[in-house]
Amino acid sequence: MSRITGIDLTTTSVQLLIIALVTLLFTASAMSGIGRGIRYLSQTTMVVATALLLFVLATGPTSWLINLFLRSLGGYAGGFLEISLLLPTDGADVEWMQGWTYFMMAWWISWGAFVGIFLARISRGRTIRQFVLVVLGVPSLIFSAWFTVFGGSAMFMDLERDAGIGDAATENVNTAFFGLLDQLPLSALTSVVAVILVIMYFVTSADSNTYVLAVISSDGRMNPSRPLLGMWGLLTGATAAVLLYAGGLEALQTAVMLSAAPFIFVILALAISLVMMLRRDPLIQERATARHPATTADEASAARGCRCRCGHRRGCHGRGRLRRGGCCFLCSPGQVGGFA
Repeated sequence: MSRITGIDLTTTSVQLLIIALVTLLFTASAMSGIGRGIRYLSQTTMVVATALLLFVLATGPTSWLINLFLRSLGGYAGGFLEISLLLPTDGADVEWMQGWTYFMMAWWISWGAFVGIFLARISRGRTIRQFVLVVLGVPSLIFSAWFTVFGGSAMFMDLERDAGIGDAATENVNTAFFGLLDQLPLSALTSVVAVILVIMYFVTSADSNTYVLAVISSDGRMNPSRPLLGMWGLLTGATAAVLLYAGGLEALQTAVMLSAAPFIFVILALAISLVMMLRRDPLIQERATARHPATTADEASAARGCRCRCGHRRGCHGRGRLRRGGCCFLCSPGQVGGFA
């Protein structure tokens, strides 16, 4: 933004002003509701991001990027297990993984509860298969395409044109993206679009976070009151300002690491609870029965609805015969049975 406006944005007062403006935007978006502000702003963000992605793909090394994308997917799929078990071997590896791998893992764990509740809210009525495909599959492909197009274009510019984007990133990583746009047509326009897109990303992330916090603090009501949404929005902005004043990115990384640790156990407990609930779900049990039709006399009786008066639906022909009184073998000796 400094490149566009010419204003020094490194001072704390200017950064606090930016936080205040962004806080007003995402608080207003959250207060307007999911069906209005949050939805329209998210859709607009995706349209703008897609347009910028296609522009860079079309004006950059298109064939080189497509080849890089396919080779990257193949390399990722082939080395997934090895990369997943990769551990640091020296101090440099530890420093790099703490700044990137471990930080990003902790970031998503700390966001997991908020993102999960929000996605569950907007995915109501979808099947589990649809939910997993859309939440895990589609974003992974989109992120892969995004990093391939922009990161690959920067690599190509450095390798073939000696654009110096890598040196710019080493000096200040925030300017590397604009260094890439400078190598493409309409750099002034795309730089403005990139700044707007960054702001929209912040707003769309924070408004969903504000909504989830309001839902949690209102006993799970899916339409929390506007004053409650406003309160959580202001608290979120205030927290960002405090972290900025305390130490900037390093303070944020430390806070993320500390907040993610207890959520690991919460996520494990939620995963176990989900499996238990699915096993008890009547719809899943009915589908399992339909996929495995009855074959034995006992199962055939159960399929026909045959049950004794004790309420046992299965086992009316327990062990080849009925107990005295017509009750199944599952009944206790003191129960009096008979077919209903």
